[in-house]
Amino acid sequence: MSLLEHPIGVFAAYVTAAGYAPVNRQLYLPKDWADDAQRRLLTHVPEEVLFQERWRIALTLLDRVGQDLSFGWAAGDDELGRASAFRAPLRFRERRYVLDVPCNTLIGDLSESAAPGKRWPPRRRVDEWAKAQPASRWRKYGTGDGAKGPKVVRALEAWVQTKDEDGSPGVHERLVVLRTFDREPQVWYCLSNAKSETPLGDVAAAHGRRHGIEEMLQAGKAEVGLGHYAVRSWVGWHHHMTLSLLALWFLLLEKGRLEKSRRR
Repeated sequence: MSLLEHPIGVFAAYVTAAGYAPVNRQLYLPKDWADDAQRRLLTHVPEEVLFQERWRIALTLLDRVGQDLSFGWAAGDDELGRASAFRAPLRFRERRYVLDVPCNTLIGDLSESAAPGKRWPPRRRVDEWAKAQPASRWRKYGTGDGAKGPKVVRALEAWVQTKDEDGSPGVHERLVVLRTFDREPQVWYCLSNAKSETPLGDVAAAHGRRHGIEEMLQAGKAEVGLGHYAVRSWVGWHHHMTLSLLALWFLLLEKGRLEKSRRR
């Protein structure tokens, strides 16, 4: 299951090797907006809708989706992954995740020794840590097919510890760094709760599925007018998103049907 924050909403998609499908969405109200009674009245925001951080909305969407669909991984961008308060409930729910985190995330490599008198290993930025690792630690993996053919990445992993929201030491998590082979390589830094028995290639492949939601939103804007709306109400936004995503789902089904016909 792939999640993505957006300036105006949070979206969820079900992504597999065969493609993607839109499954849920919710409008995000900034705190000053949610606390403005006059604005709420003019835009018909329901009384029960209160301010929620985007990661809380994402968690709610996952819970709703999980009632009807089974999925092996929860994936999301660094706006979600940076919130330890989002990762903790996923562990409590026994949801396996691979979530991007910003390049300036402070980590402590648990394979390194702590300084004398210190309980925890030294912390440094994850991008600086990755640059300091020898080339021999990187491994090559395929992450599935993309629009331009098979996607291949280099991957690096370690068990690390970050800080929780209150500054206290967090749990041990699996850090995975992924880098493309492009002329201008892209790099992603991810935290996962996948156990050590889970092959690194499986974690890399699950992360590769995350980009399906970005493809879904791009297709929605290009094909069914997902971003073309002039609504001014809570209900209007959700109606537009629902109808646009349903139209996109219809196109995806038709595309799959036609591809099967051509193969036959």
